[in-house]
This record gives sequence, structure tokens and C-alpha cells, in this order.
Amino acid sequence: MLSKDFARYFGNIVRKHRKARFFTQEQLAEKSDLAPKMISLIERSQRNPSLNVANSIAQGLSVPLWRLIKDAENLIQEAKANRQ
Repeated sequence: MLSKDFARYFGNIVRKHRKARFFTQEQLAEKSDLAPKMISLIERSQRNPSLNVANSIAQGLSVPLWRLIKDAENLIQEAKANRQ
């Protein structure tokens, strides 16, 4: 699996958690101390976030970083299962 693949799934998970909390990208960016453009780029898998950025997003969402990573891994496993 390429890191770009993981970035795509991670971005999907960030969007899912953000929408579940009814946050706009701007609100999440403010809570995460990041630029709104960065949230947008991550959700569209245009940027592969560093660990520090991913942790800031997790804190902004009030979830542990491991949860975001685990959810992304689960999506990858589902995608693999669907391909078989």
C-alpha cells in the first residue's frame, strides 16, 4: 500500500468524524490550530499530514489519534475485502 492510499483513507476518516460532530472545516481548523486550507487538503488527500498535524486534528475532534488511524485501517481492510 502506498502512503498516498493511506492519506486518502485518513482524509475520509477525518471528514467522517468532522461531519459527525457537525463541524465545518473552518471550525475544525480553529479547534486544531491549523489553517482551514490544510483541513481541506487533508480531506481531499492532497496532503499527507505529519504526525504532529494528525495529532492536532485528533485533539480538535476530541478523539485519540489511534482512533483515526484505526478507523482508516478498517476502511483499507474493507476495501481489500470488497476487491476480492
